Amino acid sequence: MRIISLSTIPPRFATLAPTLKSLVSQKGHVDEIRLYVPERYRRFPDYDGTLPQVPDGVKIVRPDSDLGPASKVLFAARELRGRQEAQILFCDDDKIFGPNWAADLFAAQAARPGECVALNGKGIPPHRGKPGPFQPKAKRAGKLDLPLRARRLSHRLAYMLLRTGAPRPMRRPIAKSGYVDILQGLGGVVVRPDFFDDTAYDIPDAVWTVDDVWLSGLLAWKGIPIWLPAGIEEPLTTDAHDIDSLYRSTIEGITRKDANRASVAYMQERFGIWK
Repeated sequence: MRIISLSTIPPRFATLAPTLKSLVSQKGHVDEIRLYVPERYRRFPDYDGTLPQVPDGVKIVRPDSDLGPASKVLFAARELRGRQEAQILFCDDDKIFGPNWAADLFAAQAARPGECVALNGKGIPPHRGKPGPFQPKAKRAGKLDLPLRARRLSHRLAYMLLRTGAPRPMRRPIAKSGYVDILQGLGGVVVRPDFFDDTAYDIPDAVWTVDDVWLSGLLAWKGIPIWLPAGIEEPLTTDAHDIDSLYRSTIEGITRKDANRASVAYMQERFGIWK
């Protein structure tokens, strides 16, 4: 069973179409696409219950609570717990995904059923903590990406000569497959439902807005590695990216930078990881 799962917030309802269209246009087999829209939002207490318009093939799910950005995966994981064959691919609501994106990530995780597979991720900064034990480490592509330049030149020539409508080639962020400490949900992440137990749903204020750290820390605590496969293109970013984005928000008096710092420290103290 292959599920694509994401969540959204009211200010972005009107900008979801490009993302959802790219999800229903995936070439690989997908059993269900779920969009989680909580009955109530912690960040948006005045939300009136209005729902976004979605294309055929997208199911809106209405949880009665708001788990913050972790809503994109944890509700699906809880519902599917015990389904060992189930894969959940969770992603952000401000991206346009290539047609083979889901198939590539599902296949990579199927080859490593006991591991989390993400398109993008990063290590723990040395001044913040100790990297996890899993080897080899993933290696990122350099800023001077000559293969990308060549692919974009070929794409441009094909458009000029043949007027092809193929999407513009995007960067492949991982040059060499390997492990990281922190998954980054922006590119897509595949997990199995049983990777998360009841602990995952008791999210403290210190990490409520920093789902990447919370989810990654829970995986590290349970000894589940995070693998980044090389060669998968990152998605395009839509206009929704700058609408009430967490990365530039101060929520309940906590800046994003402070939240990142506090979340790593919290995970180290509570779970004994990354130190």
